[in-house]
Amino acid sequence: MKIFRRWAGFLLACLMLFAAAVPAHAEEGFNFQWDGGRDDDSDQPHCKSIFMMNLDTGTVVYTLNPDERLPMASMTKIMTYIIAYENIPDIENAKITVPQIVEDDLEGTGSSLAGVSVGEELTGLQLLYLLMVPSGNDAALTLMEYVDGLYKSGRLAAPDAADPEDPGAVAQEGPQATPAPEGEEEPGRVDYTGDSYFVSLMNKKAEELGCKNTHFTNPHGLHHPDHYSTARDTAIIAEYAMTLPNFSAITSTFAYDKAPTNTDPDGDTQYNTNKLLQPYEDANGRLYFYTYAKGIKTGSHDQAGHCIAASATAYGYTYVAVLMGDMEGYENDIHYEMMDARSLFRWALTELEKKTVVNQGDVLSSVKLEYAFQKDELLLSAGDSVSVMLPKSVDQTSILVTIDKPESVQAPVRKGEEIGTATISYADEVIGTVPVLAAESVARSDLIASWEQGKSLLTSSWFIAVMAVIGALVVVYLILVVFYRRKQKQLRRVRKFRDL
Repeated sequence: MKIFRRWAGFLLACLMLFAAAVPAHAEEGFNFQWDGGRDDDSDQPHCKSIFMMNLDTGTVVYTLNPDERLPMASMTKIMTYIIAYENIPDIENAKITVPQIVEDDLEGTGSSLAGVSVGEELTGLQLLYLLMVPSGNDAALTLMEYVDGLYKSGRLAAPDAADPEDPGAVAQEGPQATPAPEGEEEPGRVDYTGDSYFVSLMNKKAEELGCKNTHFTNPHGLHHPDHYSTARDTAIIAEYAMTLPNFSAITSTFAYDKAPTNTDPDGDTQYNTNKLLQPYEDANGRLYFYTYAKGIKTGSHDQAGHCIAASATAYGYTYVAVLMGDMEGYENDIHYEMMDARSLFRWALTELEKKTVVNQGDVLSSVKLEYAFQKDELLLSAGDSVSVMLPKSVDQTSILVTIDKPESVQAPVRKGEEIGTATISYADEVIGTVPVLAAESVARSDLIASWEQGKSLLTSSWFIAVMAVIGALVVVYLILVVFYRRKQKQLRRVRKFRDL
């Protein structure tokens, strides 16, 4: 027994070592051969985690450890933008004053700043530019403190709060603000025992968007052990943010000219930290520029390495790629994460194309039809069209359509009635699912239905069982009748004998 245990332990250790030695492979998307083109000779990506999707079709085109929880650094500010935009009433024109706590909290952190000063009055739109273009942690904290202050002062109602003066009121659908009392200054630091209201909204929004591996502890991305996300979740957040006003315009801005303010009479120019937008070499002589890049947000610190959420649009297609954990580049002041993103965009825009694999209304299958006159089969059609991004070399015959349908359906049937589903797959990966609908309307024949129901009744197992029981009872009854008659006959003979 001891020898067996030793061998079992040895084999388990070997299996664990083998599993650790096997390189991670993409679980979704298509195969991409890393062929250099990124100013180095590596044939592998430099990032720990990658998630890339086509926004036009929702197709995931490349992944590498997409659900690994990692620090996301300043990519946090994508969610900060969302919460600020959705919770500050009239944010574009709102006047927001930078509170003292912003300077106090960021002192000594060495973090990226937009250069705002305590007491400076800025519009919400200016702060959004300063948040996303130069990646200003000071802008992020200013927005957070403003929202927290509105909430604490009662000028911003929680999204799920009802009017306490109206017993029949329902929850409010969005932020509600009232002007500050005359002479009262804008709110400063809010003293919370836990996360700020703003941060709680960040986590709530992540949950609403379907993010399963994301948690925020601050609005700027400075390291905290409980502050993390994944490449997939960050792409989900970025995709949503791109639907908000001004977001894409702001994140694709290379240089932002801030107008003069009460503390900065000359104004200044802030430059985007995204070097994919920079059309010239950096201080180290490296060019990261990509013509079709449109944003979105960079991030970096000691624990996160280099990260980027990037987008590119060309030839009628838009892609979002999130790359996290470029530690080698961070240590050597090389933006490998941007080189990797650029390589992925070039490949996707040149080697992939949109293919419509199923058109709405296409007849996909048929199903047995019951209770219809002179018709025993119902045609089934696709309820929606399915278009996905696929390699240009993919042949249509290699795409598999699997129909999940019942064995039969009964008339009457209405055209467009959902009967089942069709799953479309390529290379063992599901690329789409659509409802399967009745392609025509079919009336019910009462005569045929009665006949079929009658046949079904007569041949059903329960009917046969009941008839068998009845038959058995009849047989028993007949046997009893025979015995009874014999008994009566015997009694008559006895009586006759007695009479003699």
